[in-house]
Amino acid sequence: MCGARPAGTDSGRCYGCAEASPGWAAALRPPNGLAAALYVLLGLNAVLAAVVVAADVWEDVLLGGLLDGSDDVRFDDLDSVISVTDTVNGLTVPLFLATVVVFVIWFHRIRRNADLLLPGGHRHSTGWAIGAWFTPVVGLWFPWQLTADCWRASAPLDAEGRRRTPSETVVALWWATWIGSLLVGRIASSMTRQFDPVFSDLESLRDAIRFEAAGFALRLVAAVAAIMVVNRLTAMQQQRRADINPIAARAAQEAR
Repeated sequence: MCGARPAGTDSGRCYGCAEASPGWAAALRPPNGLAAALYVLLGLNAVLAAVVVAADVWEDVLLGGLLDGSDDVRFDDLDSVISVTDTVNGLTVPLFLATVVVFVIWFHRIRRNADLLLPGGHRHSTGWAIGAWFTPVVGLWFPWQLTADCWRASAPLDAEGRRRTPSETVVALWWATWIGSLLVGRIASSMTRQFDPVFSDLESLRDAIRFEAAGFALRLVAAVAAIMVVNRLTAMQQQRRADINPIAARAAQEAR
């Protein structure tokens, strides 16, 4: 960090910098508890998304039967499945809000830790770890950039202090499916609002249901990928903290 001495083989800082910042190791606090809560919340999001996808697929089958004039399918069957979908959709809203709150708190902690691990190595300030999620337009890519920077900063170090950045494929998968789910979901909502149960044809309803199913399928993948991102980032920072503690102790001992 200071450029005056070789970097420590484990922390990426020289012993002098570690000694000059005695509270540095203590300030690095991997958000293990928040990560555990996210595993549960994201898992529930995935389950509800899977239920909606299954219900939408069944609605599509029923609509196909109605369009074909099948005697085995009645409108009451379709109404029953739609009521299940509406109920699950109602549950997704409070669950989504709870997940957002916990995720943003976890992400802010991860970003602060990453600043300790790689000072000056980030494209956006720590404040964007919160603001990026609620700012129009830039919210489409700032969170992904913030995550990628934290991913690289938290990467493990080899024996010579060089970063061994793991593949960012899961980060790209998470963000691509999440943005995709938002876009497809917006299209599905627009189609549903325009649907008139009296004057619209069943084929239009079928198209809307298919878009809704695609959006929730993307949300399902995004939730699973998010669990992997949360787990990996938290684990990497936990390991880096475990590596830092001996270095800080060794620096203090050498100073004496």
